[in-house]
Amino acid sequence: MRVNGWLFVDKPEGISSRKVVDLISNSLSVKKVGHAGTLDPMASGLLPIAIGEATKTIGVIQQLKKRYKFIIKWGEKTSTDDKMGAIISSTSIRPNLNTINENIKNFIGKIEQIPPKFSAIKLNGKRAYMLARKNKKFSLNSRTVFIETFQIKKYLDENHCSFECTCSKGTYIRALGRDLAEAMNCFGHLYELRRTHIGNFSNKCAILLDLSKKLIHSSAILKNILPIEKVLESLPFINLTEKQEIAMRNGQRIRLDELIEDEQKKNFFLNKSNDTYMICKNKNRPICFFKIDNNFVKPTRVFNL
Repeated sequence: MRVNGWLFVDKPEGISSRKVVDLISNSLSVKKVGHAGTLDPMASGLLPIAIGEATKTIGVIQQLKKRYKFIIKWGEKTSTDDKMGAIISSTSIRPNLNTINENIKNFIGKIEQIPPKFSAIKLNGKRAYMLARKNKKFSLNSRTVFIETFQIKKYLDENHCSFECTCSKGTYIRALGRDLAEAMNCFGHLYELRRTHIGNFSNKCAILLDLSKKLIHSSAILKNILPIEKVLESLPFINLTEKQEIAMRNGQRIRLDELIEDEQKKNFFLNKSNDTYMICKNKNRPICFFKIDNNFVKPTRVFNL
């Protein structure tokens, strides 16, 4: 079966993102399946699954901002910064609503964040969580992330508070909860975590998988797969003729002047940074990603559609 496209799954708690990928791969008998934006087993919510040629567009989804709803439990620090880990420190200090609101302000905008030790970050070729499981001593470098919004949703009780946050790629919500608690001189860890949005995609377009069945029925998946074009809609693009499409598919470069006549539009493409995705189309059909090199348009990754 040749299947290409995106499937948005509402992942339940208690299952890994990798397991969801394997379930869909087995159901469709398709080997080329991947996910964009890992959700920990304790987390639930929106998990984008790329199938077939859509795996070439995973980077596009990964660079989109994400929105989460989560609950922090105060007074306890865990080994994993969430409820799955062992409690390693505790305190009787509990923050009140005013204290939380005042400290949240310091976590909006660009912030430095040290990822949890139980994370998939590689350190000398090994995953951090593998080292942490073996009680190896190591440290992770801080990274700059961007928190667009961060607000209290509900003060549940003295031990728990729910929040909502919109953030950039690379943000660890577990670390955000940990650091907010430490800023208030108390410990804290994530008690619940749910991803609700990735870019313009939300849980409304996600499907639930019936995990009670050994094999998820492929028809339930197929009718919910979105075409690759849906994920690429917001990208800057150049339209090709059939002759130009053949040239690009064969790895040939084409002068930017031949593809774009308008000077202002040409400058727009020339000023795009290297980490921004740009795409060539023919009749709204994606042909390839491209980069601009010395005023030439050069294909970087071609779609076999």
